[in-house]
Parts: sequence; structure tokens; C-alpha cells
Amino acid sequence: MKFWIRIILLTIFDFAIIWLWVKKINPDPSISIGVLIFVPLVVILNLIIALILYFKKREFVTLFLFNSIIAGVLMFYLFGKGIDRYQNERFESWSFKLQNTKYVITHSKLDDTFSMSESNTPGSSTGFLDGKLIEKGNEYYLTTDTTEFIIKKRYLYKFRNESYSIKLTKIER
Repeated sequence: MKFWIRIILLTIFDFAIIWLWVKKINPDPSISIGVLIFVPLVVILNLIIALILYFKKREFVTLFLFNSIIAGVLMFYLFGKGIDRYQNERFESWSFKLQNTKYVITHSKLDDTFSMSESNTPGSSTGFLDGKLIEKGNEYYLTTDTTEFIIKKRYLYKFRNESYSIKLTKIER
């Protein structure tokens, strides 16, 4: 029982340290390849600690061997969540489908712009509209030089028809 209590405590400690580190570096998607470095790094670090303890306190060797696996999984998970957090701070997206075409509206929170793209086949899309997004309460006004759309209560208004509303699906990361 003592072993499992130590594992739980060490896991909590690892979680706190890894999450604080991930939060500090605030990883963006361009460095997602870093997971191939950071996961093995925490595994190797725990294995080195286990090796050092093999010569000093052998009762902790098994603990750090187990922890090497747990820390690797935590690093993989928390690094991915850090990238999601980075994206959610900067972007929000909605999608809808008309006939055989999927449309995606992406709002850039940093500069209050939007872009709209369409896709007829999975894996490819074409951007066709960019403009300014103005947020007023719970409504978003998407404007260009010639058009204005409104997003209100997860519905898009004025797309192709003044009285037509389209249910939007919020894209969650």
C-alpha cells in the first residue's frame, strides 16, 4: 500500500511540475513536434533517477521505473492540452453544411477578423471570404466591403438569403 501512495504523490507532483512548465512555455502548434523530444526526456530523466537510487536507496527504484511511464503519459497529454489552450486563446470556429459543401468560419480573437472556407472533399478547403468581426454582447457581426453576416445563439443569419438562418456547430479543441 505504501508503494501506491508514493506513486500517487509522485504523479501529483509530476502533474504540477509538467503543467506549470507547459503553461510557462505556452506551446503553439508549430512546436508540436517537440512532444517527440519532451516525452522521452521525462522518461529518461526518471530512469536516470532510478539508476542513481539503485546505488543509494533501492526501495525507490521500482517507484521511479513506474513513474517513468506515468510521467511520459502525463507529458504527452499535458503538452497536447497546452497546444489546445494556446489555440483556444487565439481562435474559435464554427462549421455548417449546405448540400455537399462544408463551411468553416474561423474567428481570430487577437485581431478580431474572420475567415470563411468551404470544402467539398475531406482534407482540402478553399478560403473565399475574409473580413472584420465585431462582437456585441452574444452576437458576432461578420463584415466585409459588400456583406454582413450575424452569428447569434449558434445560428448564422444573412448567408445567401436575408431571412435564412443556418445552425452552426461550434468546433471544440
